[in-house]
Amino acid sequence: MNLYNQQPTVLEAYIGLDPTTPCSSEQLLRPPPPTTMTNPQTNRACSVAIVTDPILERACDLSRFEPDLALNLEICDYIKEKQKNTQAAVYIVRLVNNRNLHVSMLALALLDNCVKNCGYPFHLQISTKDFLNELVRKFPERPLTVPTPVQSRVLEMIQEWHQTLCKTSRYKEDLVYIKDMHRLLSFKGYRFPQVKNDSASVLNPASSLKSATELEEEDRVAQAARLQELIRRGRPEDVLAANELVKKMTGYERDNKPDYIEEASSELDKIMEKAGLLTEMLNDVKPGEIIGRGDIFEELLSTCKAAQPRIQKFISEDENGDNMEQLLHINDVINSVIEQYKQVKGGNL
Repeated sequence: MNLYNQQPTVLEAYIGLDPTTPCSSEQLLRPPPPTTMTNPQTNRACSVAIVTDPILERACDLSRFEPDLALNLEICDYIKEKQKNTQAAVYIVRLVNNRNLHVSMLALALLDNCVKNCGYPFHLQISTKDFLNELVRKFPERPLTVPTPVQSRVLEMIQEWHQTLCKTSRYKEDLVYIKDMHRLLSFKGYRFPQVKNDSASVLNPASSLKSATELEEEDRVAQAARLQELIRRGRPEDVLAANELVKKMTGYERDNKPDYIEEASSELDKIMEKAGLLTEMLNDVKPGEIIGRGDIFEELLSTCKAAQPRIQKFISEDENGDNMEQLLHINDVINSVIEQYKQVKGGNL
């Protein structure tokens, strides 16, 4: 994909190829693409312009002493409401490469908030070749002895996306370019810092239980975001893919429609399996054995506890009673294993 009518970017040269292929510094340090982007396939301007929305400018204003979380979250709501994921991502990543370090760090803070609060439509944007190449545009071909603050933060964010979104997202197949960028930077000698657990947990929650209705709505939002991106690109293959996606969205291909009820039930079964496994492990604990210090016991317990509020919500909303028996049983099992864990950890075997 070459929307800018320039030399191939670093990802275009590497994705899907042998990572031992040499890369010149000219490729890695290419100048930023122009504001107006033209698709050479259609000779039309693409529908991405650099947004200079006042609310985005305020968040990264040079006079701001530190990131304003309240303002950044307000921007996230604005992006979701106005569906400005593409425009916002393009604008923010340009600010990341600002000559002023303070502006760059404010932009990275805003980017982090958007990734964690805007959902899949924004994730789709940060996983494009254009975005990722722009994000690392100022990275030298070989890493510095001591990375700059911006480089360190970018590496930390890419590592976080790689460990969370690329592994646990329902749509991880759409985020492969993040994995490719991670692989490329690793090959070039860049070292990724350890991701903080509290930060990664936002993108990788202990429980991702969703009802059938929520799963269907999540797919609807994701499909709309994909369609918007395909239309924006406008290449012949994208138009064909968009046509197929429209058929899927309008129910034209009913045979391929996911069974959301079955998918939701399957997730509940997984929680039951983990609760059952924890029960068996607790039954096997020997007198004097210490548990619950960052071990598998604590991990399983955390999963069960995180799932319980969602299960109780499903119970209160199950007006027809279709799943009431299953939900009540799972809730009782979780209550039982939580109490058993407390007794065993306290030494009351």
